[in-house]
Amino acid sequence: MPLIRSARFPEAAIAPEDFKDDTPFEPRPVPAQKGSAQDLIQGLEIVPLVRNQDARGALVELSVFAQETEPVVHVYQVFAEPGSVRAWVYHKRQYDRLAYTNGDFEVVLFDIRQDSPTHRMLNVLHVGEKHPCLIRVPPLVVHGVKNRGAALASFVNMPTRRYNAAHPDKSRLPKNDPRIPYTFDER
Repeated sequence: MPLIRSARFPEAAIAPEDFKDDTPFEPRPVPAQKGSAQDLIQGLEIVPLVRNQDARGALVELSVFAQETEPVVHVYQVFAEPGSVRAWVYHKRQYDRLAYTNGDFEVVLFDIRQDSPTHRMLNVLHVGEKHPCLIRVPPLVVHGVKNRGAALASFVNMPTRRYNAAHPDKSRLPKNDPRIPYTFDER
């Protein structure tokens, strides 16, 4: 239970009309990079995120995919200790939508879909504070992540399906499984 402190100030004469509305601004469009046979795993999308910064800090909009087709149904934040690796995992029925806005992460993806034109293709991405982005990972694309930084960092996932504890849509292999052609550097 959070600590709650409250007080009532009857002499404070303030009303909604005393506030000044924000000045409208034109959002900067950021085109998504979609996978093709030459560069990215088919169906993988990478959307650079825009950091809106001022003297107080920064704001990054995370939900940049079309809400009409894929509403946000579940959101969680993952904290990663320095040097930690979370690998390997894939989903059968959902897309992961992973937002990286802080830290320094290495995200590795491997296509195990037998019928995919990018079957057995591997992509390695360096994302986080210097390269904020949202990654949309298709079902049956194996992925793992490492915090390459020296401090605790986090990322947010907004999967396309709500988590079901009775029937989790998650399949795993250990991070050192030799069938995945990638080894995260140990430090």
